[in-house]
Order: sequence, then C-alpha cells, then structure tokens
Amino acid sequence: MDDQAVTVWTVIRRFLIGWAVAGVLLVVVSCVKYKEFIVTAFANNTWAWINAIMPIVIIVFVIGYLLKSLFR
Repeated sequence: MDDQAVTVWTVIRRFLIGWAVAGVLLVVVSCVKYKEFIVTAFANNTWAWINAIMPIVIIVFVIGYLLKSLFR
C-alpha cells in the first residue's frame, strides 16, 4: 500500500466533491418528494412567461416587417 501525500489541493478537492455529491443527492430527493408541486409550479410559471413574452415577440416581428417593407 502506497502512502500518498495529502496536500491542501487534495483536501479542497475532496471537500468540493463531497459537497457536490451531497447537493446532487438532495436535489434528487427533493425532486422525487415534491414532484407534483414542482411540475405544477413549472407549468404555471411557463404559461405566465409565455403570456408575458408573446406580445413583445409579436411587436418585434411587426416592427421588423415594417422596416423591411420600408427599405425595399
């Protein structure tokens, strides 16, 4: 068995990897536990964003077509 030197970088890397693994596990557990709530909130917010952005997109297209027709 080889004795490996422990450096500061090794300790920091193990610390960060441990926190990353713990974070991934917490996200997975939360997604499984609160799946219905997450799906409902995402669906409601998605439709709200679509309703908010759609008029802006339509106005941008109209202005683009107006400018294109003016400079033909």
